This record gives sequence, structure tokens and C-alpha cells, in this order.
Amino acid sequence: MSAALNGKYLQLLACSEDFEDAAMPSGWSGTAATAAAGASKRLIEEGKEWAAEIAAIRRASGDVADAATGVLAGFREAEELARAHNFSIGDDGAITDRGLPPDIPEEQREDVERERKVVASELGERVKQTLLSAEDVDNDFCAVLDPAISGHTIDASDEGTSLAAAGNAGGALGSLSIPAPPPVDAGPAANAAWWDSLSKQQQERLIKDHPGLVGNRDGIAAWARSRANVALMADEKQKLLDERTELMRHTPDDLGRDRPLVRDYQEKLGKLDERLAALGKLEGIMVGPDGKPLPNRQLMSLDMTGDKVKAAVANGDVDTAKHVAVFTPGMNSAVETNLDGYVNDMQSVRESANRMVGDLSGKSVATVTWLGYEPPATDKLGDYVDVLSGGAAQDGAEKLARFDQGINMSRPDDPHLTALGHSYGSLTTGIALHNDTGVDDAVFFGSPGISDQPYGGGIAGRSIDQLHVPEGHAYTLEADGDPVADVGNITRGRFGEDPGSMEGMRQLSAQGATSLLDGRPLAASSGHSEYTLTTKDGVDSTSKYNMAAVVAGRPDLTISK
Repeated sequence: MSAALNGKYLQLLACSEDFEDAAMPSGWSGTAATAAAGASKRLIEEGKEWAAEIAAIRRASGDVADAATGVLAGFREAEELARAHNFSIGDDGAITDRGLPPDIPEEQREDVERERKVVASELGERVKQTLLSAEDVDNDFCAVLDPAISGHTIDASDEGTSLAAAGNAGGALGSLSIPAPPPVDAGPAANAAWWDSLSKQQQERLIKDHPGLVGNRDGIAAWARSRANVALMADEKQKLLDERTELMRHTPDDLGRDRPLVRDYQEKLGKLDERLAALGKLEGIMVGPDGKPLPNRQLMSLDMTGDKVKAAVANGDVDTAKHVAVFTPGMNSAVETNLDGYVNDMQSVRESANRMVGDLSGKSVATVTWLGYEPPATDKLGDYVDVLSGGAAQDGAEKLARFDQGINMSRPDDPHLTALGHSYGSLTTGIALHNDTGVDDAVFFGSPGISDQPYGGGIAGRSIDQLHVPEGHAYTLEADGDPVADVGNITRGRFGEDPGSMEGMRQLSAQGATSLLDGRPLAASSGHSEYTLTTKDGVDSTSKYNMAAVVAGRPDLTISK
């Protein structure tokens, strides 16, 4: 259709000069000449309207063809997900549960049933969002066709408008909009369904023109989020620099002796500098010396709201890696101070895990450092109050659960997903795992507890039944001399039972040992901050080795306590 319309459009444009020449032949005057000029003018106006109509329909039909590829891809994603979990989707969009596959072992049936409820909900969102996208495309196309059919695409009465100009005006009017995204508080399933129903061209346009609609939506592919967030990072940095320049036009001396104003000025300047430092740290993590994004890093979130800049950085490709780990750090963690160190630690864990799966290419494993919340900093008394209340952990857990769900829902396959939590981050991770996140393994290290319920509140705090991970897939690490790992004794189980004594928790070693993979020696960890240690001699700690074994899906290589 587009090819035929294009041919007619070019034929019409070729008549443009003939139309203009026929308007008033040179030297002809009188009544007949005036009548001929009027007829010629009407013909030119009709030609301009035809040019606009053809151009509008040509543009719209091309956009529809492109958009249809996205809608069809969205339906295929839904059908493949349904087929993989023994559901079916009817012609009317109705979802039918065909029951639990009969070959599921009895001990796995509860976990599988819980997973199927999540899948059913995701299927509902995928069908809903894909149909909304299809309806949006249909409505936009009708909005172009209706005025074209009635001959009112443009006002063709302007004598100075050529056929080509009229065609350009019609072409602009024929452009279809991109289906609107779900609300900002939509879940990962809705976001994934919307994104998957867009064509590649539509996705690229959104990343370029509206990166803020893409970068922080859980459920969208990591490659797209990263490109959008890298663009946002540059924009946000420039905004902060402009704001700082404006603030620096004044000095504290300009404010005289008004102490509250001086204090407010200093606080604003300090906050700007802190946020600029955070973006500078991210830039150093994400961008190479040549100014181009590093190919093996993904900026999966960039959140400028709240008191602190928050971010999530991946090593490797989260969209394709067979094994993905999400690490949540704890107290005193901030983008501007130590995010780069955590990212480097997770790169080291990733390299060890890739060796354990025998992948020389290094593509089988991806690790994410998730600092999408604001953990307490223990330099003020008020922060200790927050540590004991667990408020930041509860807020962070809700966000972390959506982030984990989003990784699973953004992919056509189901990656092996591991949650890693250190210190206060293990509490955040544990609370997040009260939800159905799709996490397959969890490792808690240096943990003060993993529950928002004191163990005195019931048996739930004494076992891992509250965690939605498969039986036998929750692990804990505790190094000698780690005071945080014993905080439960001080706070009387404020965050549940000591993970090391919880029923169903597998205890892994942080002592010196020998690798079960290649017989290499492994070093002991001590204190609260050596769990990912590699010594100056290049010897990995046993705790880091154990983490990598879990991330790699090789529990047979773990070393128990």
C-alpha cells in the first residue's frame, strides 16, 4: 500500500510546475483569461489537497505497518509465556488456566503454584496493554483517514502553498502517536507489556525524545533503560550545574547577618555539590575516557527524587545473561561515596561465577549493584533511630521487589536470579522476598536479620517460610568478628531471628578453605566488610567464592560452615 501511494504522490508532485504555468498564460487577458485563471486556481487547490491527503495516508500507513510489528510482537510474547506455563489465550483475550503440569514433583508444587499466580497476573497485563496499544494505533489511523476521506486534511486556500509544501503539511499530520505508557506507579508486568507492544522504531524514538518515560520503569529491557538513563544523567548534571551557577551569583556576605538565610544557602550549596558528586561518580562508572558508554555496563535506574541520588548499575548484559545477581548494600552506602567500589566487587563475583559455569566469553553471568533506596548513615543519632525502626529497609524492599520482578518480566526466558544482601541491605532483601519476586536463590551476609517482624512475634521469624524462594535455596554467611551479624542479640530480635539459626537456612563458610572447583586456597574473612575480599596476593575469600557458586547455579561447589 505504501509503495503504491508513494508512486501516486510522486506523480502528483511532478505536475506542480505545469499547474503553476497554466494559472495565467503570458499575454492572455480578458474575460476568458480571468475564467481560466479561476478554474486553474481551483485545480491547484484540489491538487494541494490531494497531495496533503496522499502524503498523510502514506505516512500513516507506514507508521501503522511499523506499529503493527510491535503489537504482533506483544501478542507473541504473551502467547509464548502462556504456552510455557500451560495457559492459553482465546481470540477474545480471555486467559484459560489448563492446570498444573502433571510431571511437577510433589515438593515443588507449592512453589510452582505460587509462580503460576504471578504468571496469570502478568498474562492479564500483557493482553490488556497489547490491546490498548492496538486500539491506540487504530484510533490514530482513523483520525488521519477521516479528514482525508472528507477532503479536509489541510486548508488548501493559500495561494502561496506549493504541492510539495502541501504534501509536507499532510505528511506531518499523518504521523501516528506512540501509545501512552502505563501510569508512573504501574507494576513491572504492565510496563513490560507496554514496552513489548511497541515497534523497535517507536522504542528508539522514546529513548531519544522522552528518556524519562523509559529509564526507571521496572519491566523494560535493561539495554533501553541504560541508554535512557545515560542520556538523563547528562541532562540532570547540566541542570544541577546551571542551578549551582545561579546560586553562586550570590554569596553568604550578600545575606548579611541573617543566620537562617546563610544556613539555608550553605545547605543548598552542599546538597547541590553532593548530587553533582553522585552524578560524577556515576559518569566515571558508566562512561569511558573517550566519552562513550562502556559496553559492559548498564545503568538500570537513575532516581533523582528524595534526599539522595539513587542508581542501579549492572556488570554484563542483564537482558541475555543466564545467571543474574542483584546485590543490595547496607548502611553508609551512597552513590557519591562507595558505589564504584561495590560495582567493582560485583564484577569480581561475576568473573568468578563465569569461571564456575565454564564460560570463557564471560557472558553467562550479569551482576547488578542496586542502590535504589536510601540506607541509613550512622554519623548522626537520628540515623541510629532509623536503623532500629527499619523504615528505610521497608521502603527499599518495596522498590527492590519490583526491580527483581522487572528483570524477569522484561525477558522472554526465565533467568536464574540470585538476591545478595549485605548488612542493612540483607534486611531490605529479606523483606522484599516476602513478595513473589522470581528470585531463585538468596544469600544474606553480615546480616542483622531479614524480617520486619521481631522473632518474639511468632514462629515466622524463626524459619525461612516467609521467604518466597525455593526450599534449600536460602544461604547465610557470617565472618568472625562481625558485630552486625550479632546485632539480633543487642536488639532482641528486632529484625527476626539471627539468620544463622533460622530453620531451613543453609550456612556457608567464611573461613579459610580450598576451592572445590580447582583446588586453589581460599582466604578467611573477618569483620563486617571483607565478604567480597580478594587479598593482595590475588586469593579470593571463601565467602566471595561461595557467593559466586550460588550466583552460578552451582550449589555443589559451595563450602558449608
